[in-house]
Amino acid sequence: MSKEYLKSVFLTGFMGAGKSTAGQLTADLLNMPFVDLDERIVQSEKRSIATIFAKDGEDYFRNCETDLLGELKKETAAVYATGGGIVVRDINREAMASMGKIIYLSASWPTLQKRLKNSVDRPLVALEKNWDELKALWVKRQTFYSEADIIVYVDGLAPSEVARNIFDELNMKE
Repeated sequence: MSKEYLKSVFLTGFMGAGKSTAGQLTADLLNMPFVDLDERIVQSEKRSIATIFAKDGEDYFRNCETDLLGELKKETAAVYATGGGIVVRDINREAMASMGKIIYLSASWPTLQKRLKNSVDRPLVALEKNWDELKALWVKRQTFYSEADIIVYVDGLAPSEVARNIFDELNMKE
């Protein structure tokens, strides 16, 4: 194991970019644990993300993310799939940067729209949601996503190819 992999890897990107799927495969390649931060919040809160958003709002959920990042500092390095909005808070980006590498899985809007159109478990992608509003949110987050240490473009790639690209990029950054 190289020194690089003693640090954590945080996969960021908009919902539908493939963070969870590519994250597990990346963790396997790096021989590291994989953790989906959204799943950790669901376990901790004992309710779905959709329920958290509906009952307590997005701000409460973002507070859960910030608290969880604080707890990760005591854990072993891992590959983490983050929630799509974790990057909007400076404190979150700083916490991730202090623990490892931030990787942005960049997908074009048409790719994301195709992946999200049948989504039922994402609170910000409701059937009544205006696609223009969702695209505006994606555009708004681009500045934060682009601050990542590494950008991996995912359009047209299988999850295994995305994971291999992440692995290769990490090896090149040594």
